[in-house]
Amino acid sequence: RARAARGSSRMSMFAAASGRVAVASSALVASSRQPPSRPWAPSRARRSSILASLEDTAESAPRSLPSASGPFAVDLSALTPDERAWLRARDELKVLVLGKTGVGKSSLVNAIAHADSAIGALEVGTTQVYDVRSALLSTEDGATHDFALFDTPGFFDVEGRTPAGVLRELSGKVSEFHAVVYAHVATDKRTRLEDEQSVSFITRALGPAAARRAVVALTFANEVRGNTEEERAMVIKTRGEQARGLFADAAAQVAGGTDSGLKNAPETEAPYVACGQAGDDTQWESELWRAVIRRAKRAADFEKAPVSDVFDATAAELEVDWEGLRLAGVSLEGAPPRPPPPLELVKKYVATALGEFATRDGKKQRSCFAVKQRGMPSGFAATVLLEVFGDVDDASRDVTNAVYLLMPGAERDAVMKVRMGRVPLDELPNAAALRRGGAEVTVGALAVGGSAPLTLRHDASDGSFATATERLSASGIVEIDPDTGEAVVMARKTPAPQGDLS
Repeated sequence: RARAARGSSRMSMFAAASGRVAVASSALVASSRQPPSRPWAPSRARRSSILASLEDTAESAPRSLPSASGPFAVDLSALTPDERAWLRARDELKVLVLGKTGVGKSSLVNAIAHADSAIGALEVGTTQVYDVRSALLSTEDGATHDFALFDTPGFFDVEGRTPAGVLRELSGKVSEFHAVVYAHVATDKRTRLEDEQSVSFITRALGPAAARRAVVALTFANEVRGNTEEERAMVIKTRGEQARGLFADAAAQVAGGTDSGLKNAPETEAPYVACGQAGDDTQWESELWRAVIRRAKRAADFEKAPVSDVFDATAAELEVDWEGLRLAGVSLEGAPPRPPPPLELVKKYVATALGEFATRDGKKQRSCFAVKQRGMPSGFAATVLLEVFGDVDDASRDVTNAVYLLMPGAERDAVMKVRMGRVPLDELPNAAALRRGGAEVTVGALAVGGSAPLTLRHDASDGSFATATERLSASGIVEIDPDTGEAVVMARKTPAPQGDLS
């Protein structure tokens, strides 16, 4: 395996510099076991080669590089004997810190590592991944455990930083990881579409291992307001359940609905920890570290990692599924492509929208079909879609529907849906006719003062179309309840249509 080759090269590299390295490398002592306690020396973060920072002084580090001031005291007494044994056997605990821009990732790294990371101060248009290396100091027995936190820019939110660019930077600096800390703002009143988009991208790019190893860090939890402590705790619980559900839904989508263990809630629904101010009396930092350790060990047990003396088999190899991202329509270029011509964008939307979608439990279904409106003047060119809400095969016709006229939006990257009305249920074509496409329907004129047109903006990075409360992609539909913030995921039941849809 490639990891074995990397392990061999690391052994040679560190053997030559062993007299100058204060913290052992994973390849050098992969087959050994750490003593209960050992001397610790601060090791500053490195941005290129690990050999560039063999000195043990943080003063020589450039200001733009984060550094750790010393070991971080953490209460590990709540861990089981097996969990503590697993941690002792790791030479270095490697953790990816991911999330959107502006959710407090760097502040989180600073708080749990005594560091001064400042990703948010980087110049827009660059992709920078920094690692902060330090050690956990157990308050129970004084043992130290080395760790590496990889602080990353956010996905999707900052102009000039493409998700593919961040991934290339990350894969160039990280070969393996034990856990993922996903930062999510606790004060957001609802789950946003970019949250779902970010988690979906991470899971699709890094694979099932990322979902199994994820821990949600609810940042700014100290700013959550409530009339009582119980009310505040309920708000935090709601935000945590929403965030953890994103990973379960994303893992199920990547699995394509197959029973590969990804739908097993204990393995896919990430635990969450409310994170407040650094050093406050809630001891959330220790709780987060315990959650990371438990999650990493549980994932390794689930994956039944083989024993190896060359590399840490309990770590997940960081391999980006570039082909999977390409097939999902995610742009892998350095800059977003130009939006297509307006009529081409309408065709793209139709190609994405046509089909049948349903939640995993089948309680919510939605279908979209290409239809023709009776009475249209000859030669009138328009794209008309019928959306059916409910089971289209239900003989009792316990469904609702809406007919939309599609046209280019006012902006170049947008499509506009104008609601024309609905088809009376007794005149709704049967399911077979709708699936063939081109069925004729009778629709009344658009009522004066009816619903306003919907504008769907096209995201060229993944091919999706989104409003403020909905995102449609090749894999399915995500609806956000505007009142509760709950995300409803409907996966595609039928293959996307092929060929010319004009």
